[in-house]
Amino acid sequence: MTSRNPQQTRDNLIQTAFQEIHRHGFQGMRVDEVLRLSGLRKGAFYHHFSSKTALGYAVVEEQIRPLVRSIWLEPLAGMDDPIRELPRMLDALPERIPPMMREHGCPLNNLAQEMVDQDEGFRQRLLEVLNEWIGALEATVERGKIRGYLRDDIDSRAVARFIVAALEGCIGLAKVDRSPEHWGACRSQIAGYLETLRPVAG
Repeated sequence: MTSRNPQQTRDNLIQTAFQEIHRHGFQGMRVDEVLRLSGLRKGAFYHHFSSKTALGYAVVEEQIRPLVRSIWLEPLAGMDDPIRELPRMLDALPERIPPMMREHGCPLNNLAQEMVDQDEGFRQRLLEVLNEWIGALEATVERGKIRGYLRDDIDSRAVARFIVAALEGCIGLAKVDRSPEHWGACRSQIAGYLETLRPVAG
């Protein structure tokens, strides 16, 4: 039954579009299929969105950004010793991520690979989400330096960028191979890299 609550209708469209984009990509997502799956009509769609692209932007802001915050940023907020705590966070990740993400990979990375060269609006929005993630990890590294867990001379921004890139690459490999071995190897190598950031004992 179609909801007459405008906010519920909008949320339904965005959630359904997110699932379709995650499965098929933005270019493979069809508005008529989103409407069919959500039980809505075209009038409801055009009441909330001027175009398929506008719907895609809303998916980035209202589905992908909160997902990244929930999976990555919230656990980082209370982390003081990334050498010890980040590998533990990665150990728990397979149980924390949605089942669709285990099957279809990271929606942020998938959409970035597909759309950054196709649409500037997507590129800017995805870059903002990515920079928020990198910034949260950079802040965690800085806290680790202040508390003496990490060396003072490391470039916190560069470390954060490298770890995010490694994680996205490993999630992509796990998606292609559909094997937990890739994730285990990624976790162990990131843990080994973090150990190189430990202060040298005097």
